[in-house]
Amino acid sequence: MVTTAYVIAALVGLALVVISLRFFLVPEAAAKGFGVPGSASGMDAGAYFSVKAVRDLGTALAIFVLIAVADAHTLGWVFLVMSVIPVGDALIVARRGGHAGISWGVHGGTALVSIAAGVLLLLG
Repeated sequence: MVTTAYVIAALVGLALVVISLRFFLVPEAAAKGFGVPGSASGMDAGAYFSVKAVRDLGTALAIFVLIAVADAHTLGWVFLVMSVIPVGDALIVARRGGHAGISWGVHGGTALVSIAAGVLLLLG
């Protein structure tokens, strides 16, 4: 049975695929949307952006596999645990002097969506 929480989980997975592709295809713009500078002197920023892209793609694929093979309870716990990722992202952006609205609005909002989906899946 498809519930609202499963739809939210699938949308999060799709959003992560889009974000991943964006970091692969237009890394500077994606980095600015993430809340960090799109370039850095003295280091290969592209390598870090690629790491971010692979992390997001792997997370999306894990979500899709769990939707396909796991029960709602398992998916709910995974979503709660994975909420640590956007919280960490928010702290990284804030610590690096990034835009507070992006740090807490985008990444904090993503954490709240993850937590809400997790709770809905656990209760459903």
